[in-house]
Amino acid sequence: MDTVMIVIKSGPDSIPRVSEGLRLSAAMLGYDQMPAIVFVDDGVECLRKGAFEDPTMVDYLQASSDLAGVHALSESLEARDIEIGDLDRNLEVKPLDLDGLAEMMSECRAVATY
Repeated sequence: MDTVMIVIKSGPDSIPRVSEGLRLSAAMLGYDQMPAIVFVDDGVECLRKGAFEDPTMVDYLQASSDLAGVHALSESLEARDIEIGDLDRNLEVKPLDLDGLAEMMSECRAVATY
């Protein structure tokens, strides 16, 4: 896979960091590059409906989901007692375990963490 993985580990309270990651994703999509987008640790909280007040952030996240798909680390969800059904259904989040994350990461040419 000749792509970049964007890992969002900051929660919705860290808007500048999350915003950078989502803007990078949107920019890549604008150049027909499909990033692999994974939310881990506190980042999984960004996938809840209403996590962001800024409509631009919501748009970036929705566009990333629609065009590239988004993943959430299963272990991060479990640690926070979050189930897939608790997340924004419009995002169609795909759960990913640690082994899947490691495999996906090994196939990417670069990983950016926010």
